[in-house]
Amino acid sequence: MFHGLRFPVPEKRLMRIVAAAFTAVVAGSALIAGSGPAAAQARARGLLDPPPMDDSPGMRVYAASCAECHSGQRTVRAPGLTTLGAMTPRAVLSSLEGGRMRRHGEDLTADERRAVAEWLTGETLVETRLPSSAFCASAPSEEGVVHWSGWGGGDGETGYADAARAGLTAADLPNLELAWVFGFPDVSQVRSKPAVIDDRIIVGSAYGEVYSIDLESGCVHWVFAGDAAVRGAIAIGDGPDGGQSAFFADFRTNVYAIDATTGGLHWRAVAGTHADHVVTGSVTVHEGRVFVPLSSMEIISAGDPTYECCTSSGGVAAFSSPTGEPLWEFRTVAEEPRHVGENEAGTRLFAPSGAPVWSSPTVDAARGLLYIGTGENYTRPTTGGSDAITALDLETGEARWTFQGREDDAWNMSCLSPRFQNCPAPTGPDHDFGMAPIIVTAEDGSQLLIAGQKSGMVWALDPDAEGELVWARRVGRGSSLGGVHWGLTSDGRRAYVPNVDNPFAIISDPRSGASTQMNSEDPPTPGVYALELAGGEVLWHTPPDPSVCQGRAGCMPFFSAAPTAIDGAVLAGSLDGHLRAFSTEDGSLLWDVDTAREFETVNGVPGRGGALDGPGPVVARGYILVNSGYDLFSQMPGNLLLAYRVRR
Repeated sequence: MFHGLRFPVPEKRLMRIVAAAFTAVVAGSALIAGSGPAAAQARARGLLDPPPMDDSPGMRVYAASCAECHSGQRTVRAPGLTTLGAMTPRAVLSSLEGGRMRRHGEDLTADERRAVAEWLTGETLVETRLPSSAFCASAPSEEGVVHWSGWGGGDGETGYADAARAGLTAADLPNLELAWVFGFPDVSQVRSKPAVIDDRIIVGSAYGEVYSIDLESGCVHWVFAGDAAVRGAIAIGDGPDGGQSAFFADFRTNVYAIDATTGGLHWRAVAGTHADHVVTGSVTVHEGRVFVPLSSMEIISAGDPTYECCTSSGGVAAFSSPTGEPLWEFRTVAEEPRHVGENEAGTRLFAPSGAPVWSSPTVDAARGLLYIGTGENYTRPTTGGSDAITALDLETGEARWTFQGREDDAWNMSCLSPRFQNCPAPTGPDHDFGMAPIIVTAEDGSQLLIAGQKSGMVWALDPDAEGELVWARRVGRGSSLGGVHWGLTSDGRRAYVPNVDNPFAIISDPRSGASTQMNSEDPPTPGVYALELAGGEVLWHTPPDPSVCQGRAGCMPFFSAAPTAIDGAVLAGSLDGHLRAFSTEDGSLLWDVDTAREFETVNGVPGRGGALDGPGPVVARGYILVNSGYDLFSQMPGNLLLAYRVRR
């Protein structure tokens, strides 16, 4: 749209924003109790109206620095003006200043970053505060009973809650009511998974705030101010004072231990050892140790053909939970990067690199192991630790064994850009393990380590035989967004697997135009699957309902989020904004609620739901807690945490 236009912006900044999701909401200033983040005034235009072509300073910055990818040859990874316009100015600004787009935001002045954020969204940043009515009048209880902790709830990270823990079963679903809705101020996505301790929840947010919220009423007990987005789950464990602490990491790799009752800081450490290291997953806590997954934004930095790609490695860092002292670090790419050539622009290339750990590590206490899933390499040559499940020694961090689901996968975001000089040749399909592996204990007492891959494959490994393959099942043709994207769940009887098969996320080689998908000619088969545990046979498959998305902008009828299992039902969130419960016996629909609409919130923040993606619902103490809103990948934005309970 803007190609060929000239504006007074330095040449160095011209067309620097790569084909990446501008919608990542990360970093920014944080709240303290009683104060609020920057928020925006009422929109001057409709939510889905694109910004005006008005030759304003913000439009000039966009045309010179963003339009090549966001108005040019876009993919689902680089949302267009309508999607960007549905964001908040704070979300755009924080992405440029401290998030996924920070390397490109560095080439803009502070005024330019603010101008483009305000032009895109049609809003002006103003200061606001949470009203005093949002805060609780009484202190929380201090019994220290943990009802949900971490990504999968502990115990193999299966995402399953039995009747005693959940406080409800499938029989209660028809009698659920909406208890309250909490609105996160000025965000466009909600991806932190709450922990439930006693009568309150603890949950992170897109700008670093960590909230303690009353489970019964939704009022706020306290707010801790972190430095950057808290994307992962909150984990509860023993703290340095003998009481319960909440552990988490922010996007900039800061690791925190805070008092779970008061929100006071116990310690803070830094996990990253590379300039582009970030934390996108969840920490895991076990017997005095905190395990932190490390990924890298070099996957986006590579979009600049003058960037010397790439030198980072994914990994895991372990810390002492009482003190924050570093214990060990594991690199998924053991070999140090070396100069391997130049790209077409003459920029030096380095390898090996990549193999990020996007998700949460899984503790296997019985075997003394820690399991991680990894992503693709960023450059060639590739390594045996990419697109893999690796078992680490809990005590030392040394690798015990590795199972590789896909060999020779090298990819970065330059492969989606017209300036693809840093794209590996040949181009891989970007078939990460984006989920945390789960340890499933079957009814006969046997155990399997099960993980789904973005290729559409589900792998069952023998944890007693160094990850030997027990069975494999393809549930879809896969894509760069899944296949299996965020996770699967199991109640010990079956494995329940959401398959995305996103048709908008098929990777092609930018040089030849050929698809990198191994089975790209196969029809997509999205939906929720039930697999039997002995051999992975498909017991039932429930496809999505595409009619839900008719007339709904940004709506996609795909199951991408991790599911949660309770007795008799599997809860699966969809990119269409619906949370659905399916019978574990036959996949029939038991309950369905649409969250992609406006809601009145208990804390006085304007609230609207959107796509359900990322973590699965938390089910504990008779409540179902679900996030709504996920504007990454051109999906529907939102800013809500909704709490459902059995009608009283």
